[in-house]
Amino acid sequence: MTPAMHIRPGTRIPFRLSPRERDLVVERAFLDSEIEPRLRRAAVLGSGLVVSLTLDDIDDLAGCIAAEANNCQDSTARRILNRVFDRLTKLEDRFTDEPPPAGRARVVEGDGRAFTAKQGQYLAFIYYFTKIHGMAPAEADLQRFFKVTPPAVHDMILTLERRGLVERTPGRARSVRLRVAKADLPELT
Repeated sequence: MTPAMHIRPGTRIPFRLSPRERDLVVERAFLDSEIEPRLRRAAVLGSGLVVSLTLDDIDDLAGCIAAEANNCQDSTARRILNRVFDRLTKLEDRFTDEPPPAGRARVVEGDGRAFTAKQGQYLAFIYYFTKIHGMAPAEADLQRFFKVTPPAVHDMILTLERRGLVERTPGRARSVRLRVAKADLPELT
């Protein structure tokens, strides 16, 4: 696998899609209020459209599209959404705005230490839940999945935040955001 090209955070990457794909995504997916207008104003290039997206935009858009494709009853629409999702994830895999890890350890922002296996499972769950549902999990979602008490989940979130693995907005529901590169996450078991 080719290593991801390092880009500065906030760099916009062009993403091509057909007018039909764009219309389907805008009509069906629950999009972020910043991404939807950019999709609607996408520049025409030949017979297609081009929209400039940051890596965060790509990740958010892919999550919204995956959630819609998973719930879509129309097989043609589902197939189109899955194609757009596949292209977004391939594009996302080509670039990184994370600092390169030192050695083989899973190094992250913050204190630079590798995370534990248990912390890795929480991080992977947060990533996949957000990707599928288009929003971060609530602590209750983590509690149900890991079959632990509410204080245990809350303590884990605080630990992950303290270690710089996630960021969140205290007092705001579903505000947990990963600060770990997707490539550094373990498989969710």
